[in-house]
Amino acid sequence: MLAELTIDDLLLIAAARLRFAPGLNVITGETGAGKTLLAQALGLLMGQKAGPDLVRAGASSAVVQAVFEDVDATQQASAAHEVAVGREIPVEGRSRAFLDGRFSSAAAVEEVVRERVAFYGQLEHAHLLHLERQMDLLDASAPALLPALAEEYRQAHAAARELERRLEKAQGEAQERSREAGLLDFQIAEIDDAAPGPGEDEELAAERRRQRNAEKLLERVGGALTLLSGESESAGLDQVRSARQLVDEAAAIDPSVQPLAERLLAAAAELEDTAYALQDYVESLDTDAERRDAVERRHDVLQGLKRKYGSTIAEVLTYRDTASARLEALRAEQADAEGLEERLAAARELALAAATRLSAARREHAGTLAAQVSAELHALAMPHARFEVALTSRGRGWEALTRQGADDIELLFSANPGMPLRPLRETASGGELSRAMLALKSVAMLGTEVGTLIFDEVDTGIGGVTAGGVGERLARLAERTQIICITHLPQVCAFADRHFAIVKHADPEAGVTETVVEQVEGAARVAELCRMLGSSPDDTDARRHAESLLARAGAARG
Repeated sequence: MLAELTIDDLLLIAAARLRFAPGLNVITGETGAGKTLLAQALGLLMGQKAGPDLVRAGASSAVVQAVFEDVDATQQASAAHEVAVGREIPVEGRSRAFLDGRFSSAAAVEEVVRERVAFYGQLEHAHLLHLERQMDLLDASAPALLPALAEEYRQAHAAARELERRLEKAQGEAQERSREAGLLDFQIAEIDDAAPGPGEDEELAAERRRQRNAEKLLERVGGALTLLSGESESAGLDQVRSARQLVDEAAAIDPSVQPLAERLLAAAAELEDTAYALQDYVESLDTDAERRDAVERRHDVLQGLKRKYGSTIAEVLTYRDTASARLEALRAEQADAEGLEERLAAARELALAAATRLSAARREHAGTLAAQVSAELHALAMPHARFEVALTSRGRGWEALTRQGADDIELLFSANPGMPLRPLRETASGGELSRAMLALKSVAMLGTEVGTLIFDEVDTGIGGVTAGGVGERLARLAERTQIICITHLPQVCAFADRHFAIVKHADPEAGVTETVVEQVEGAARVAELCRMLGSSPDDTDARRHAESLLARAGAARG
């Protein structure tokens, strides 16, 4: 339950600290005093957007904090686990959230609060008129059965819709996929037909240069070979050999020149090897026209591949591997698309089966909900009210299914005897709608796990004896779930376990307006009820009326 709410510098509230009771808590105040500020404070903890305009004039920031006490059935109140949350809205900069005294995300704080609080504002009346909301109320009223079946159906329906989306996407992309696959197939075949080898382009380019310059190479290398080992007397190799012979003869006379003879011998051997190599190179020069044409044709083929697929043959081969992988993926997508139709048909069958189970359970429970709500309406001073839940089938096929199943719902209502049942959204007055909503909430929300229900002036349009019935019903509901009710009805306030009054103080001369929240008890509570009755606390009749309201409420609660 919500144990404590602290507000600092939020709009007109300079400082407020509310300690709530486990049962029925009411908050009252004159119009414009700021009752809705308390609802707004809780809204900030539930993720509502916040800006510097919420900060009280002259303050640097507004702060809202709440303390929840979580008590299970085996615990004593003194052993309750406390969870503290907070949010700070500065004049400058971004808002900050707190969880148990530490910085946290606003989303984490919102999750903590929504797990513990259900908030029903004045707009809830309008929400009740939405057919989808009425279906949600029906499902929530049988917590042991319908929510689980509804979730099972939603998952099956969502899975089928996702497959449906994928199939539509696959069918829409089929032509583009076929075009891309055809192009990739052609490109891979073109590369495979050419069958380029790694580094072949570099080797072929070198051969092409040799062939194109064969005459020049033959002239240059052949000339060098002639100078080195030609038949002329001035051939280099012969000259070195002659020099070695002369030095050998000198070494026979003077052994000290023998190393020079050996060096000339080595030089002659090296020149001889070089001459053989030059000879081999000259013989390797291919001047065959047929080979030259083949090299040119192959060069053109490789250049064509490189223009399309990469600057080198290595890049061409990499492109070929990438294209092959993409082609396999496209074929897998095509196979997947072909299997989607069968999977979609199976998923639709599962969703239809889940919808059938959900519809059967709803119809079985609809009468129970109608009886429970009718009993609640009778307790809310509508003794002749009749209430029914009308469920109609949307059809038997997939096309009939919606997010909520295969059913349409209409809450039917009649407030007076002899009047036919008609849709609640067309017939109920403001006061009747408020009571219908409270009756539905009394039935539907008791199965939830939230510890606190907050009602923001949901008793709009109610007065007199009816208001007393509403107060009594809220008090009964509060025996099982903590309720915080912002109200303008003294008959409701009389049933409260704790009563807070909001008063706005204005000082025109100082230009200051401030809202103060106080817990009222005893004489102060009687005075607040007198104000709500439109009289002064000094009015004897008004005070007597207020005291009688409290006495009757006490007697009604036993």
